[in-house]
Amino acid sequence: MKKYIKGIIDIGTNSCRLFLAEVEEKNNKIEILKKIYKETRITKLGNFIQSDTSIAKEGIDKLISIIKYFKNISDELKCEKIIGFATSAIRESKNKEEIIKEILDTTEVEVRVISGSQEGEMTFAGTSTEFKDDILLMDIGGGSTEFIYGNGNKIEYVKSFKVGAVRETKKFFLNDDYRKLEECRESVIERIGEIEKFRGRDFVFVGVAGTVTTNVSVYEKMKEYDSDKVHLFTLTKEMLEENMKKYLSLNLEERMKMIGLQPERGENIIAGTTIILEVMEMLNLDRIVVSECDGLEGAMINLK
Repeated sequence: MKKYIKGIIDIGTNSCRLFLAEVEEKNNKIEILKKIYKETRITKLGNFIQSDTSIAKEGIDKLISIIKYFKNISDELKCEKIIGFATSAIRESKNKEEIIKEILDTTEVEVRVISGSQEGEMTFAGTSTEFKDDILLMDIGGGSTEFIYGNGNKIEYVKSFKVGAVRETKKFFLNDDYRKLEECRESVIERIGEIEKFRGRDFVFVGVAGTVTTNVSVYEKMKEYDSDKVHLFTLTKEMLEENMKKYLSLNLEERMKMIGLQPERGENIIAGTTIILEVMEMLNLDRIVVSECDGLEGAMINLK
């Protein structure tokens, strides 16, 4: 048995996150003993994706500066091992190999590019420990959304769709213009249509990541984000529709000043909330349980 502090860095399309925990290795398995530190920084990496799918130098430099910052925190807290994983934005980028090499050369952090299925499985591993019954887990990211169905013993379905809060904003809502909202809704439904097969099944609908957690903090008017209050909060369709009306009634500058909304999320929150509402409509559901346990916890126990 070995106990040590381990770090995970999640490089997403809209944010970069750090998670530090004391873990124990036993029988070739990793167990989280104590959560030590979490922090999220907004990168908007998806905004730096160019027409040839490469990520512009400005975006790479911003990402590396955040990873350096996270690495310094990890070193100060005596982290013995740190692993990064990259999802949709870097996974689809033309210059991903160069980005991974530059991160390693400048920060000494090894980054692994994972597939959409791996992303979904790690998220499920982190979330399913909170629920005894079958769950349908939705992980809305900036560039992709994963759906995973199963329970703590078995995953029956996992799939990543190219639908995300940043992706839809860039495609439909440039310059804070929402006249294409109905077109966005129809496009989301078309791309994720196969999940309608879960309509009528008996499960708990669970959501993770910034779009769902932000909708809790906005609805509850949190001046300071309260992770304990957000975790396992039940968002109803009515609450989400109420939030959506507020978002649409404000311009970007006004949304960025909303209580409970990180200013950096103001640009993409309408697209993200649209995805949630369309999924709930497809599945005939009126509520979603929000979990703070996600791919960070899953990566902590799965990545070695």
